[in-house]
Amino acid sequence: MSWYEVYLKDIEKKGNLEHYVNDKILNKKVLINLIKKYAEGNKLLETGSGTGVLSTYLSSIGYDVTGIDIDSEIIDLSNKIANNYSSVKKPIFVNKSIFELDYKEKSYDISYSNGVLEHFTDEQIIDTLKQQLNVAKIVIFGIPTKYFNQEEAMYGDERYMDYDFWRKLILKAGGIVLEEKSMHYMSRTKRLLNFKKYFRPYPYRIFVIKLSNKI
Repeated sequence: MSWYEVYLKDIEKKGNLEHYVNDKILNKKVLINLIKKYAEGNKLLETGSGTGVLSTYLSSIGYDVTGIDIDSEIIDLSNKIANNYSSVKKPIFVNKSIFELDYKEKSYDISYSNGVLEHFTDEQIIDTLKQQLNVAKIVIFGIPTKYFNQEEAMYGDERYMDYDFWRKLILKAGGIVLEEKSMHYMSRTKRLLNFKKYFRPYPYRIFVIKLSNKI
């Protein structure tokens, strides 16, 4: 199953495109608030933008957002979502790899992603983090945790690693951690009913990093 098909299936589960978009925005408030906190300017880059919901929302509140994704079908889908969103300002979506960030040094205030890096090898993660730390002043990324069982994987190749694993990769990429936050996608009531996962970490961990002065 392609990523395009995965996203279409996810949209179908929510009932329609509007419900899908609103649900994604609501569930990513922690990430959105961190972007607002650390963005000194308004130029944002989303690496692995997927359906582009985050880019669309952030653009609607005034940011200049570029979203990149290597899948041309998904770029078409993200443009459709953006064009149907009730906002005059729209993001720009580019068919581009996160491993080919040929932008000028520090040309973006923030480079961000969510649910992207866990699909790649250690070497690939280090590579794209290095590139993002070069083109952006701040890098913010969210990754799924061991809250999930492998059979719950959205695509199938996700790696659910512990926090120290990610901290080590950040160091190898030449970054330092400024802040970490946990993020949940369920309401408090649903969490209480999901008793089997009471003692697991929150589903997502967000890292805010910048380039180390030691580099």
